[in-house]
Amino acid sequence: MVGVGDKWVLLNTVSDALRLDGYSAVRLRDIEHATHSGWKGAMTAHRAIALRGEHFQPLPSIDLDSTKGLIKTLTTAFPLIGVYIEKIDPDVCHIGRARGITGKKRLRLQEIGPAADWAHTCSTNKTADITRFDVGSGYIEALHAVGGDPPEPR
Repeated sequence: MVGVGDKWVLLNTVSDALRLDGYSAVRLRDIEHATHSGWKGAMTAHRAIALRGEHFQPLPSIDLDSTKGLIKTLTTAFPLIGVYIEKIDPDVCHIGRARGITGKKRLRLQEIGPAADWAHTCSTNKTADITRFDVGSGYIEALHAVGGDPPEPR
């Protein structure tokens, strides 16, 4: 765990290959149970990461006290964010550049597709429906490397 705020928890993400793979922010209210020791394979993951010389990195400037603050600070620190609305569509991650929050508390996201092609308009989702954000993963960084920065939305 990287940090805990009033509304969000920031976690280091570990890939299936037991490598550090970015960060996930999850809503505090969605966490039902947590232990100090972690999941059953946690010790193996920690040893593999240490043996490879990887180190867990804190992100001290991320606002975990409000959704608006979290979006703003993640967008400042990373070029793309992954957005999950798991209660509505549990199998989908929307990846793109956050373009602000509307007056009706909807995130404007200019999405990048799996072929690293940018949408020219923004999708919107209620911030209250967002359950998780991912940043800095190998996949998200690869999309940005191939697709570059987005064009200005219409």
